[in-house]
Amino acid sequence: MRIVFLCVLLIALPLHAAEIEAGGSHVIAMAAGDTGTLDVKTSRGFSAHVEVFWSDRVSTRGTATFLNPAAILFPDNPPPTDVDLGTLGLDIYSATARIHFGNRFSAFAGGGAALVVIGNLDDQFGDAVEIEFDPETTFVAEAGVRYRIHPRVVLEMGVTYMPLELEAPAPLPSSIAVDPLIVSAGAAWRF
Repeated sequence: MRIVFLCVLLIALPLHAAEIEAGGSHVIAMAAGDTGTLDVKTSRGFSAHVEVFWSDRVSTRGTATFLNPAAILFPDNPPPTDVDLGTLGLDIYSATARIHFGNRFSAFAGGGAALVVIGNLDDQFGDAVEIEFDPETTFVAEAGVRYRIHPRVVLEMGVTYMPLELEAPAPLPSSIAVDPLIVSAGAAWRF
């Protein structure tokens, strides 16, 4: 019941007092976890976001990030050749709350939750491997810096980390800790 009351209260707050930003970023992601015999390569992608500033120090942000890291399987059993599994599509939809320290040049830290939609893996040169993943939910931690170059334009660099463990069938390990570490650089426009 408290959650419903809090949601109603947040919706009832006057949005005209809040400032809204929208923007995009170029992102680079690397697998920080132990992926076992599955090698998940560093990849590039993009993200789009909307951020609502409730005050100069507090904001909430919704972000959609799209990545396609290459995935290669190095099986333990013969033959000891690698299997190209194409790309492991990661569509990450996150909602975070942030605290900002500073005004024109500011640092921020935040946290929240994410829904990760994972693409399928299949053998690019045969049909030996075909794997489907269910969507996963996870926590998100982020930090970075922002620089306001104009009253309505902001440049931002940040780092996002999320613990992401995938349940997988054979021939993959039963659990794959992808744990993406995402570095982003982008811009936003304040309305």
